[in-house]
Amino acid sequence: MRVTLIGAGKMSEAMIGAMIGSKTVKAHEISASDIHRSRRDVLKRKYGINVYSRNQLAIGDSDVILLAIKPQELDGVLAEIADVISNQQIVVSIAAGKTISDMEKILGDKRVVRVMPNIACLAGEAMSVYCGGTRATQSDKKTVAKLLGCFGKVLELPEKRFDAVTAISGSGPAFFTHLALCMVEAGIAEGLKREEALLLAQQTMLGTARLMLDKDYSPDALIKAVSSAKGTTEAGMKVLGKPATAEIISMTVHAAAERSKELSE
Repeated sequence: MRVTLIGAGKMSEAMIGAMIGSKTVKAHEISASDIHRSRRDVLKRKYGINVYSRNQLAIGDSDVILLAIKPQELDGVLAEIADVISNQQIVVSIAAGKTISDMEKILGDKRVVRVMPNIACLAGEAMSVYCGGTRATQSDKKTVAKLLGCFGKVLELPEKRFDAVTAISGSGPAFFTHLALCMVEAGIAEGLKREEALLLAQQTMLGTARLMLDKDYSPDALIKAVSSAKGTTEAGMKVLGKPATAEIISMTVHAAAERSKELSE
């Protein structure tokens, strides 16, 4: 499989490393383009891939063209490369807020797949959601899912769900981190040093996620497993479990989803 990445930022580098590390794509099968020579030099030296300063040259006969650029840059790049993309190539965009319809208006009858990954791609633990365009085949979607699976979990959903996806997994790392920060500050107030409280919060978040993912604990079951009658967890849940907490979280997710809708209009 031959893959071209337009844009060579941190997300692209994480994807490149994962594709090569998982042996899904070989280094010589990967091309990347970027206007910054320093980024091209880093990727060439570190991974041995092909690098280009011009997007059109990077595309070549790649099977997949992955657009890892800012949303405000997408229309211009699509217009630039539209004439050199063939109907046999898959165009994959991770630009937030840019719909399949937006891309197909510029690319015409090309095969498009929209993806919403998240920053955890940098740690190989991304949550990526994808949706195929009107001309994307089942085979195209399987190819994209295989690539995304190199650096995390993958889920296919209809595009109408992408605003909720953006709010939960796209913006979610910031929301979870904010909750962790609140835990850290509370721990400091209870007498812990900052580095101690931070480690406790970090490892507890990681371990809790692992229990749900690897041991199939549902959220309700895990809360029950940690709680005991008249114990410390029960005492804390009497505060945290109040309706106001759920309402704040719901409002947070809703605000992010609404902003995602605005960006797509």
